[in-house]
Amino acid sequence: MAETPEQLLERLRSLEQLSQRMGLVLQNQLGNNGGEDPQAVMAKKLATLKPPIFVGKEDPLLLENWLRDFDKLFTAIGTPKAQKVDQATFYLREDADPWWESQGPIVRAQENFNWDAFKVAIKDRFFPEHIRRQKYNEFTRFNQGGTMSVQEYAQKFNELARFCPNVVPDERAKAQNLRMG
Repeated sequence: MAETPEQLLERLRSLEQLSQRMGLVLQNQLGNNGGEDPQAVMAKKLATLKPPIFVGKEDPLLLENWLRDFDKLFTAIGTPKAQKVDQATFYLREDADPWWESQGPIVRAQENFNWDAFKVAIKDRFFPEHIRRQKYNEFTRFNQGGTMSVQEYAQKFNELARFCPNVVPDERAKAQNLRMG
């Protein structure tokens, strides 16, 4: 049975919409970049999220927050494992940038180098042993005292506990230590 002009027009519209959708899918598979380097596409995605800068101060909170932020950003945009270090090191400044420039080739030469190995290397440099001991001592001597509210105490406890994973390896141990004061 022959189609009416209205039916033909509707079929043509459907085909046009399908063609447009397929074009969008193809663009997305290419990263909306017309064949641009995938690492450059990922760098642009990351830049739109305005990632933090790490300047290389020996402050474990700044470093831990910077690393955690990048872990979240990488998850959010689906950064391939092989690109994580290159993407993150672009956001190193001041003391951190020359450190990576001089130590990066040495660290990269390690067997099985990846994002986790980078995190260990940067922590070794910017969260050195003397500061780890200092944080550990601060944690072990920490108690609520008379001036802190329970909420303030819990917040400070959790902040310090991040630096003592051997003392509070899980939530259960953390809760037990928190109750003991």
